[in-house]
Amino acid sequence: MGAFELNDTRSDMKSDTRMDMRSTESKSENFCDHQVIHTTHEKSGTCDNSCECRNKPSGGDCGLSMPNPRCVKEENIIALKIYDSCRQQDCLTPSELGPARAAECIVVGDFTINEGEIIRPPHEAAAVSMDKLRIKKIMIVEKEPNSFRKGFWDIDLKYVFEYRLVFREADGCIIGSVKANSIYNKKVTLFGSEGSDLFLSTDLFHSHNESAAILSSEPSVTIEGKAVALEAEIKYGHRGKEFNSHDSNCRSRQVDVTIGLFSIVKLFRIVDLSVQSKGFSIPSECEEVSPIDPCEYFDNLSFPMDIFAPPQKPEFFAGISGDIPPEHNHQSRCCKESCRCDKHK
Repeated sequence: MGAFELNDTRSDMKSDTRMDMRSTESKSENFCDHQVIHTTHEKSGTCDNSCECRNKPSGGDCGLSMPNPRCVKEENIIALKIYDSCRQQDCLTPSELGPARAAECIVVGDFTINEGEIIRPPHEAAAVSMDKLRIKKIMIVEKEPNSFRKGFWDIDLKYVFEYRLVFREADGCIIGSVKANSIYNKKVTLFGSEGSDLFLSTDLFHSHNESAAILSSEPSVTIEGKAVALEAEIKYGHRGKEFNSHDSNCRSRQVDVTIGLFSIVKLFRIVDLSVQSKGFSIPSECEEVSPIDPCEYFDNLSFPMDIFAPPQKPEFFAGISGDIPPEHNHQSRCCKESCRCDKHK
């Protein structure tokens, strides 16, 4: 009997254990199912338009909800993909730019300088300065496949700089100013891959078929540039074919300029891309800009003590300023106001 009771007890224990395991497995399945849904949104980066993936409003209507910013989905877009790019910082000297040339027809006294001719400074000019510098034009002169590197392209560029030259006498008095320009030619090599001519038609810009065109197999080029005026000076040069008859010296004077150029060149193509998206960009509401009280703005400025007591060499190179913060300005103004009040008393 004892043995039978023991076996029966073991049988009951196994039965209870199996029931507990089934219960645990059922709970585990429910828990895993929940975890799978959770993991799908958190780790895989995919999402749908269901309520689980959207922020529901207080009413609970999923159709009126906004996309969850944490929800990412894949979308196809038409893009201008950059295949290659480069940046350059060039200091353009007179040897690269040549002498300054007239940007327009100039009449100085009894003689005339036509557009494009070398500018000859006035005889009384002792110094010259350059200002109002800008890049007037960047031209893509030529774009050809590189002969030695497959998929690379050689791009010939022409930069046209326009600026103003101001001539001064020895005492600093301004004689006059002229508009001048300089030209710089540059060549870069970038990867643009290979393609073939395609027929492209779209009504994005036109409503009829005149928008149809051949999409070239060549990559497109975009150039960004910023010019900085560095130096202008009067120099003597040898008389050449462009020498003006009003200058009787064997060596004629000219203006040499030095220009700094920052530039970025890119090669791109129109392609279809699959990207991860968080949905459309919804702009925020426009903020009303309240009028600014000029006195309040001025009172919150630091007192420019460096103007009245310029920093010495150690403080200057250490970047230490002696300007007085605005909170101290307020304190001194209150003192002045109290003094005025005491005076009235």
